[in-house]
Amino acid sequence: MVLASAIAELPGLTLLPRDEAIRLIAATGVEPGHDDGWEGISPFVTPSVLWSLYAFLRSPTDYWEAICTAIAVGGDVDTTAAMTGAIAGAAVGLEGLPPEIARQVHDRGQWGYEELQVLAQDLHALRMARPSQVSG
Repeated sequence: MVLASAIAELPGLTLLPRDEAIRLIAATGVEPGHDDGWEGISPFVTPSVLWSLYAFLRSPTDYWEAICTAIAVGGDVDTTAAMTGAIAGAAVGLEGLPPEIARQVHDRGQWGYEELQVLAQDLHALRMARPSQVSG
């Protein structure tokens, strides 16, 4: 319930100065007075998810700006940047990603950018061919 309630409040938090938003988000779901030793966003699930969503909502059409917001506050930035990147990438699509970054996507050598792009197009075509057979 804490996460759901906090997600409902996110649109309002995006209107606050970043320093105020980080203070509120970093404390969400954490026991009062608890010091986890992290500056910025801790690796706790609730603040990490909230900050990732916050970063996306601050710049929903700008992939690079969303990623910069995710990492600017410090802390568990590999997690927040990865989650923000996934959300922002899904929103802006391949065309909205910086080409120099998109071309680096691979699966550790077997599948390169071009193969993954074809796979994504094939999966999309399959999904569109049978929309009633896929629950979601």
